[in-house]
Amino acid sequence: MKKLLFILILILISSCGSNKNTLVTDKKFELCSDIRYERLISDFVPLARKSVYKRNIHSLFENLLIREGYLTEVNKAGYRDLLNKVRKNKVDLNLFEKFKTDLGFDPQILFPTGSFTSCYTYIIENLGIVDEDSWQYKFRDTYWKFEAEGNLHQENDFIFDALKVIPEKEFQDINYRKLFLDLIFLELEPYPSEPAFRTN
Repeated sequence: MKKLLFILILILISSCGSNKNTLVTDKKFELCSDIRYERLISDFVPLARKSVYKRNIHSLFENLLIREGYLTEVNKAGYRDLLNKVRKNKVDLNLFEKFKTDLGFDPQILFPTGSFTSCYTYIIENLGIVDEDSWQYKFRDTYWKFEAEGNLHQENDFIFDALKVIPEKEFQDINYRKLFLDLIFLELEPYPSEPAFRTN
């Protein structure tokens, strides 16, 4: 009986430590994402106003996808279905004109074209707070395989394999969905606009 109690206590302590580490990792990832995005919106000035729109551009784009019926659930299953629709060209490209009209400006520069996995690399290599067994490490490496193949229209399942690696609980945080929203926007945007001029 004492042995069983001792094992249960060890499991509980281990679980608490794991949850604390997950919370720390999530906070570090969120900070990296916020800083990266802050640099993006401060380096480019499409509009001096509408900062709330710019800071929440991913949520606004996600709302549009929900409203238009392309994203039916804000979870991994919903995103898998959405990625399949993009792959099969089942999303109306006029969606982007509607998005621009709703916003009152062209949001293209707010969806970065590179370094999608930079914050994963930051917590893995720069901070060293996750190891090769972590889902973040496995996600980054699987996503790199997807990038090496080109885009969503390639016949492989790397993007779905990457999505599968993210725990459902973490996927509820928009910071972990931004990468997919960037990818979807850039895959579908029919006529990329000219890059905005830097302020310096």
